[in-house]
Amino acid sequence: MVTRSVASPTHNRARARPRTDRLRLQSIAASITDRDQHICIDLFEHRILTTIQLYELHFPSYPRARKRLLELHRLGLLWRVRPHQQLGSLPWHYVLDEPGALVVAESRGIEPTELGFRFDRVLGMLDSPRLRHLRETNGFFTRLAHACRTSREPCRLAEWWGERSAAERWQGLVRPDGLGRLEGAPESSVTFALELDRGTESRDRLAEKIERYVLIAPGPDAPEAVLSSFPSLEREQSARQVLASAALTVATTTLHRHLANPLGVVWRPLGADRRLRLIDLARGSGT
Repeated sequence: MVTRSVASPTHNRARARPRTDRLRLQSIAASITDRDQHICIDLFEHRILTTIQLYELHFPSYPRARKRLLELHRLGLLWRVRPHQQLGSLPWHYVLDEPGALVVAESRGIEPTELGFRFDRVLGMLDSPRLRHLRETNGFFTRLAHACRTSREPCRLAEWWGERSAAERWQGLVRPDGLGRLEGAPESSVTFALELDRGTESRDRLAEKIERYVLIAPGPDAPEAVLSSFPSLEREQSARQVLASAALTVATTTLHRHLANPLGVVWRPLGADRRLRLIDLARGSGT
């Protein structure tokens, strides 16, 4: 057994660590399902997901999600903690543990060292000032995925790339909070970049971000739409004045409006006087 101590406000105690080699993985392989593998892959890509978010992505009910995630924690694939906050309590936050990283490496057919996974760095995110932003960003996508899974109309969140993958895609020229592709029917889809604003960025910073998207817009892998989500209607209206001259498809909403109805008429393109569904922002939609 290996003991590791993480010196941080949230993780200031040592914990026993199981061996994290392939022999350990083989010993629990019979207990791992395809869904468990996808959970590990999602946590590697998106770093931190709450119980609710993992339920929205992978489970038919919240109680089943809680039960299975606890089992994966006990198996050593996942680590979980409730971060501190001044008032109230936060849900369990799950991160990938080292045996879970082996599952991801095996799924990709690579050596664990090629994955570049660092457990201590992931834990550091739990005490980072950026935790809330990451949680809200991930919640944007998981809520959309859940809405698709439970919708009567055919649709799915076909792709979801996290911040790191999105930044690598354009060598850091733009750094969206996430990239996604929503597929609907008949044969409709829209790729989008998400910019989740928490009301802390200056008007100049907002304008600079959009200018960078204009630079990549001619490229074949550019998103069809840039989605800007804001914490309030007042912030949305103020930001629209800054973004008004953008020479690409930019649509805005409030985070509350999106979470309440992810597939609904919540997105207002620049220059438009009414809101549209996300799927209607696709090129050639005609809506």
